Amino acid sequence: MRKTKRRMETLSFYDRTGVERHLEQMAEKGWMIDRISNLGWVYRRIEPQKLQFSVTYYPKASDFDPGPSEGQQVYHAFSAHAGWKYVCSWAQMQIFCTDQPDPVPIETDPEIELETIHAAMVKGFLVPYGILLAIGLLWIAMLVHDLWDDPIGLFSSVSNLFLSVVWPLLALLCFVEIVAYLCWRARARKAAARGEFVDTPNTRPFQRVVFTVCAAAFIVQLLYNVTTGSPVLRVVSILMVLYMLVLMAAVQGVKQMLKRKKVSRGVNRAVTITVDVVLAFGMMAPIVFGTLRATQNGWLDTKTAVEASPLTLEELWRNELPEADYHSDWTETAASPLVAVYDVRERGSTNGADVFIPSLDYTVTEVKLPALYGRCRAQLLEKEISLNWRQVSFSTKRIATPCDAAPWGANEAWQVAWENEIPSDDYLLCYDRNLVEISFSWTPTDEQKAVVGEKLGNL
Repeated sequence: MRKTKRRMETLSFYDRTGVERHLEQMAEKGWMIDRISNLGWVYRRIEPQKLQFSVTYYPKASDFDPGPSEGQQVYHAFSAHAGWKYVCSWAQMQIFCTDQPDPVPIETDPEIELETIHAAMVKGFLVPYGILLAIGLLWIAMLVHDLWDDPIGLFSSVSNLFLSVVWPLLALLCFVEIVAYLCWRARARKAAARGEFVDTPNTRPFQRVVFTVCAAAFIVQLLYNVTTGSPVLRVVSILMVLYMLVLMAAVQGVKQMLKRKKVSRGVNRAVTITVDVVLAFGMMAPIVFGTLRATQNGWLDTKTAVEASPLTLEELWRNELPEADYHSDWTETAASPLVAVYDVRERGSTNGADVFIPSLDYTVTEVKLPALYGRCRAQLLEKEISLNWRQVSFSTKRIATPCDAAPWGANEAWQVAWENEIPSDDYLLCYDRNLVEISFSWTPTDEQKAVVGEKLGNL
């Protein structure tokens, strides 16, 4: 039978009411809180018993303190005199318990309690929550921009989809926590003027939903990258998970070790931050340079290879295809459960012989979620690219001219060209779920167009 266990609790830092009730329930189940850190709440096994807990706040405390300061020791002695036993602390949060059925409260002045909670919140949580909220709002703005400007890039990337789920949820979480706290503080100030205490709000169910969804999104992203991604993506995904786990464990371990050695708060903070920065860059550098070196040496492929091209020059030209050494490069450049993008380039070589050799380029965008089809289609019709010529950067837009879709077996067909260019044999074809951008080095016949529709229309 295990004597300790670790849990990730979704309790607000200022929610003294929720923390007290939770710890009382855990004690009745035979688990006493032992310590709290960024890696979770650690409980030790005890005989199940009915205890009462009291959560108070000491604003001058820090998570880097080697132990209770002189002021805290006096505070703990005062609490012990009233029948409360000090259990543990989490930064400014102080946790006490008692087995007395009707103990004298530690906090007797609601106005003083309110100010100590606010000082603790300002010191350790309101600023980080505000920063996370600002980052989340910035990401939401970028998400809205990409929804309009680059939906294919957004929805074909598992990483982008993951961030599109996580950052808005984290922003919402921070917003709810800040608003809930400020609303509670406003009510508590009015009640304190009457000498009354007010229970803190319970946002635990909401936090649990947010963290569960974020964890599920992370697991889905990791599994998708490992099982379907390119070799380099698989390796990087695994290395990044190990990187985060090692970094968090090492930083927390250094901080706890220095606390056990009774190192001062300032030294502990400086050393822990230094270790964090050094390890972050020290571990990231080998991952980045090692991956780049492996890719350059051909040990890892940056794209997901596909066994055979769905459409080849041989299928289009049949027996009339000029003799040459043809090579086809067919890769999945980006893919997610919503959108996938495939690129094909086929070229031929005749070792210098002066013979026309056809070439073929096409990109298939498979829209797996019908609701995204219209926006992806609009992006390809309004496509814009940036070019650099003689150190001058400029952008050019796609000009799409409707053409007969019947020979292609498509719903819509467009002949496309870039601004200020003469239209050539480049087309955008719209099928039920596939959007095909295809470029020929010759003018295709109706028979060849039908082969394109047959091979790429229902890829």
